[in-house]
Amino acid sequence: MDSVKTIDEAALLADAEKRAAGEGFVSYTFPAPELDPLAVLETLNEPAPRGYFENPSRKRSHAAGSPLRQWAGRGDERFLQADRWLRELDASLTCVGPRPRIIATFPFYPGNDTDGAEARLFLPGWQVVSEDGLTTVTLCEPAAPGCATRLAIRAESFRKFSYRSNPPPPRAPVPTVLSEVGGSWFPSAVVRATELIKEGSFEKIVLSRAFDWRRAEPFSTYATLHRLRRGNPPCHTFLVDEAEGALVGATPETLLSLFDGAVRSESVAGTTRRGESASEDASLAEALLTSEKDLREHSAVTASILRRLRMVGVLAATSRNAELLRLGNVMHLRTPIEGTMPADRRFLEVAGELHPTPAVGGKPRALALPFIPGFEPHQRGLYTGAVGWVCSDGSSGKLFVALRCARIKGSEARAFAGAGIVAGSDPDAESTETEMKLRTILEALI
Repeated sequence: MDSVKTIDEAALLADAEKRAAGEGFVSYTFPAPELDPLAVLETLNEPAPRGYFENPSRKRSHAAGSPLRQWAGRGDERFLQADRWLRELDASLTCVGPRPRIIATFPFYPGNDTDGAEARLFLPGWQVVSEDGLTTVTLCEPAAPGCATRLAIRAESFRKFSYRSNPPPPRAPVPTVLSEVGGSWFPSAVVRATELIKEGSFEKIVLSRAFDWRRAEPFSTYATLHRLRRGNPPCHTFLVDEAEGALVGATPETLLSLFDGAVRSESVAGTTRRGESASEDASLAEALLTSEKDLREHSAVTASILRRLRMVGVLAATSRNAELLRLGNVMHLRTPIEGTMPADRRFLEVAGELHPTPAVGGKPRALALPFIPGFEPHQRGLYTGAVGWVCSDGSSGKLFVALRCARIKGSEARAFAGAGIVAGSDPDAESTETEMKLRTILEALI
């Protein structure tokens, strides 16, 4: 069987090399023995940029590295610019098997021609995808002479992949006091934001806090990811790279997914803590489901997402009532949103319309967002941005909202958490909410 496979593989790759005629890239996607994408990423331990996304409860994971071609851009048109680059890239691919996934990161702020974090896309040289225990590997090579042979050799190395064990150092205790960027600015900002809401400046604004944790020994990115995925199975564990370090987290929120023409998004807004007993947990859940403030905040986010999807022609529907999303130490109100992608629309185009949602920015978007930099003493970067992947032909993709995360660089980690401020918001309650959200990432950092 192996000789037949090798002959078929060699012939397919040789034909692809011939068809490419020295232009663009040759991509090869094939099944492989079961692999853990995070363990592959850790074993290879390549420099940035990388991409890793996993939903443990749905048995889906994806790791990628070794960028062959990249795009970077800023500004209000960044999603459309990225999609134009994606079309050009896809036209340069000669594929054996399904087309490759492209890693995508879009910061919270669009930036301008000269300032701000850049949105990025990159074609990985390798990626490993595991879904329900089935593993596929995608390898890419520049379409130069001999690329078919190189792909065949690399494919065999993934079929016989050997993990390298790398136990992390002992965990350091989470400090009782972290250094907050900007000091104790948050309570007074909540008061001012509610005043602006009363004055009609906007309906809602999301304010985030950043906390620095410095220690003597380096943080372990991969061990932190492993703890995040073990401790937060309903969430999407992720790793993406920024100029300032690696952003790792476990987010409860999908911005947009597209598979077989089916569009999915979700509204996640409204938060309370988990109870210490079953009865307290049930009581807190009941209170959240009937909280006028939280339901008002949640409904605004849901309505905004539906309106923006309809603006780009997506016929979307929701469940009638919000449901509970129970996580390790908090609960949220969640409304799934489903629709059908129009034939004349593209994944990144729709994502650009949705991002940022009122769950991480504000409402109305155009009125609330300009106020945020005046409040926050830190740069968000990819925090609350959109991170994930899109198929090279735009036919499928998944972008997550980068939440419950920290930016790691050596022995320093900056953790982020935010809260939606609406009429009636209380500074103490909003401070407590952000601190509850912080626990997810702080308890995972190694």
